[in-house]
Parts: sequence; structure tokens; C-alpha cells
Amino acid sequence: MASLDGLLPVLQPYASYLISLFPSLRVTSVYRSPTEQLELYRNRAKNPYPVAPPGRSYHEYRRAWDMVGPPADLAAAGRIWQSWGGRWGGAFRNIDPIHFEV
Repeated sequence: MASLDGLLPVLQPYASYLISLFPSLRVTSVYRSPTEQLELYRNRAKNPYPVAPPGRSYHEYRRAWDMVGPPADLAAAGRIWQSWGGRWGGAFRNIDPIHFEV
């Protein structure tokens, strides 16, 4: 499981609490360097989820993380996250149900 240490410190307690509500969810990605984002973007055809170009991913700014798990749990966590003022990728035009951001 990826650590939430890559998030902005102010976001870590909220993300941690949300994740604690859903033991079935596992964090897979938090901070990505511009180089890592570029590599992911170059290989986006192999990725089942949308990938932002470098400079446009909230992962690069320590304001996003991805989680995997049962779709129903991701959706429930997403609804809670949105109720707290966050943005959930499952509600994006280009659906990204594993993505959570501020």
C-alpha cells in the first residue's frame, strides 16, 4: 500500500480517516514527480483510467491519491469525499473512479 506521506500534510488526516472507513480500499498512488507523470502519460494507452498530461495532474502538487477496491466502496468513499468538499474522479466527465483530489 502506498503511503499518504506524499499528500500535503493538511490533507493527510482527512484522507487517512476516509480510508479507515473502507478497509477494502488500498492506496496505490499519491505523489508523482513530473518525470513519473510524463512516463505515465506516455503509456496512457495501456492504462484503463484517464491520465493527465504533466503539469495538469493534482498528484504532482500533492493534492491527489488513487485507491483500488470494490467499485461500491470506491463510490461510497467518493460520495463522502465530495460531501467534505473534495473531488472524486467517479463524478468526472472522463470517469476515474480510483482518483480522489482537492
